[in-house]
Amino acid sequence: MKFASFLFALFLFVQEEAPYKPKEEFEIKLNFEFRTRPLPDPNTVDMEQTHKELTRAQASGPLPYLFLNVRALTLKPGEVRVRVVKNDEKIMLTRKVDTSTVLKLELGYTDDIKDRVSPYEYTLLFQDDDKKSLSRIVVRFEEDGTYLVNGEKRGKI
Repeated sequence: MKFASFLFALFLFVQEEAPYKPKEEFEIKLNFEFRTRPLPDPNTVDMEQTHKELTRAQASGPLPYLFLNVRALTLKPGEVRVRVVKNDEKIMLTRKVDTSTVLKLELGYTDDIKDRVSPYEYTLLFQDDDKKSLSRIVVRFEEDGTYLVNGEKRGKI
């Protein structure tokens, strides 16, 4: 059994990552809305919630809320679907894609993204029918608000 898990780990290590999609082949637009945080239920107490999270949840007034709009301008032969993964862990969505498709990704409050309370890295994997990744776009938000697309600085939130 240990040998099988070793082979699986070796397979994951050797497996190559898909190359970055060239910046000429896609466009990314940030869309901000101002939203008021929903108030927490006053009758419940979350014992694992930090003081900072509690203060943030009780803050009143509209706060910047971020959406990411992504559109592939050109697709390589075989790229028929896109899979969006948050922080290299959880699959956010999987859907068929073409050049007219605009993916509207709801990322959340900008303060939560910068403070690492919510996901801060999104990987869009462009895949073929066999779910093999052909190219990828990585959007990462730093703690100071800088956002990077495929490792290239694009601005601040």
